[in-house]
Amino acid sequence: MTKKTTQCWCGNSDLLDYSPTYSHCAACDTLILKEWPFEDPTHVNDQGEIYGKDYFLKHLPESYGLPSLYERARQDLTGRTPYWLRALLKYRLPSAKVLELGSAHGGFVAFLCWAGYDATGLELSPWLTEFARETFGVPLLQGPLEDQNIEKSSLGVIAHMDVLEHLPDPVNTMKTAANFLSPNGLMLLQTPCFDPHKSYQDLLDSNHAFLIHFKELEHLYLFSKKSLQMLFFALGFEYVVFEPAIFSQYDMFAVVSREPLNPVPQEEQVAALQKTPSGRLILALLDMYDKAENLQHHADARLKIVEEQSAEIALLRSVAQERLDLIEKLHKEN
Repeated sequence: MTKKTTQCWCGNSDLLDYSPTYSHCAACDTLILKEWPFEDPTHVNDQGEIYGKDYFLKHLPESYGLPSLYERARQDLTGRTPYWLRALLKYRLPSAKVLELGSAHGGFVAFLCWAGYDATGLELSPWLTEFARETFGVPLLQGPLEDQNIEKSSLGVIAHMDVLEHLPDPVNTMKTAANFLSPNGLMLLQTPCFDPHKSYQDLLDSNHAFLIHFKELEHLYLFSKKSLQMLFFALGFEYVVFEPAIFSQYDMFAVVSREPLNPVPQEEQVAALQKTPSGRLILALLDMYDKAENLQHHADARLKIVEEQSAEIALLRSVAQERLDLIEKLHKEN
């Protein structure tokens, strides 16, 4: 069972048709899923709800071909988690108190703890919460953020990766998160990035990567950079800095704060990690990650050169063939 949505998170009810499944709010440039589930997706007891046990073990792999939760718990440690940690270190050093919303298998929480942060995760599913505790030995809260007994202004950082698009009431949930943050606290977030300059037909014609985010019953809101800034400005976060996203073809990655964001010098980041044995191991992993990234960038650049040269060779061959054909034609005429 579903219900029709008639209003955007920003309050605008004059929604435009965008695609078969999404409406467009021209006031803030957000996409809104047209038909929402009746049930509250934030309360999960693993008896078939959308974000329960089957969602992670069956739905994601079978519906979207994504790695299983067990595979992600291994792969993310050398992929997404060091990327996110690099971004956090740039703006907030250990031992800041961090809460990750939607922490899934708990790998990023573990990375944060090993780096020296006072980190905790939060998940909706009781089964997934226990999985993370057993897999990485990390502290986990369970249930909606609004139900948690967290001291006001006690957190230095709230991280949420691929969470915002799933929230039925992003204003209230982010307002609750803001109340838990200290005055100089920040949020680190990743979410799909809607480009309002591209029509749905444009996406179809180019087979754009963003189309994977058109997920019925899951992605309720798809934000643009404009709407993300509007959301957090309304909550008192005047400063929004967009950092490169690891999946830049369809995501955005941002740091938001009430106070100006001043990047931490690299030498201070290194010094902070070198204070503990586990921090030094994390530093070594980040060094390896950076080397792998540099090699990948180098390989991509070389591949681009090869592709450009191949195109030039193909053009030269085409021109040469045209000239040979012309010479042959002239010979026949004479």
